[in-house]
Amino acid sequence: MILQIKDIPPTERQQWLQSAISPRPIALATTISKRGIVNLAPFSFFNMFSAEPPILIFSPALRVRDGSGKHTLKNVKEVKEVVINLVDEDILPQVNQCSAEYPEGIDELLAVGFTPVASTVIRPPRVLESKIQLECRVMQIIPLGNRGGAGNLIISEIQVMHINDSLIGSDGKFDQFKFKPVGRLGGNWYCALRENNMFQLAKPLSLLQ
Repeated sequence: MILQIKDIPPTERQQWLQSAISPRPIALATTISKRGIVNLAPFSFFNMFSAEPPILIFSPALRVRDGSGKHTLKNVKEVKEVVINLVDEDILPQVNQCSAEYPEGIDELLAVGFTPVASTVIRPPRVLESKIQLECRVMQIIPLGNRGGAGNLIISEIQVMHINDSLIGSDGKFDQFKFKPVGRLGGNWYCALRENNMFQLAKPLSLLQ
């Protein structure tokens, strides 16, 4: 099968691409408007792109049906701060509920039963139930288009990282086996990272040595 991507309607195109480019980590983004209204929404167009400076990028897309922007995008334009709460199996049901379109002014964090916790250097609150929370300042917003489905790259610099003590091993380092993140696939599908499907692969020695 060969697909000419430009000839496929945006909704169908998104289904093909999200199914193929997976799994994707999920950013549960907490933002706040200049009026102080909190918004919480999940995004799987998300990843880390630099350690120095510590940069992550997530991308709220314009709604396919009418090209309108989501509350998260509006908020970060007003208050250039965001908390990225990472998602594991324990909080996935509430995270999924957050993806519903609540009316503007509704605090999704409270609506789905999460507990807000004050951040240390920025205004948006953290989600207590998330085991890893990243306080970030928005450095740049890059729109990728103006039609429905177009992404908006929100380039954010991590200021503070909060890690639940349950994820720290006896050596004081991050214990990969204790964190059970979930990944986004296509459609309604997700995947879970568990000890029985994890493996290590040593990096090869440089051929130039």
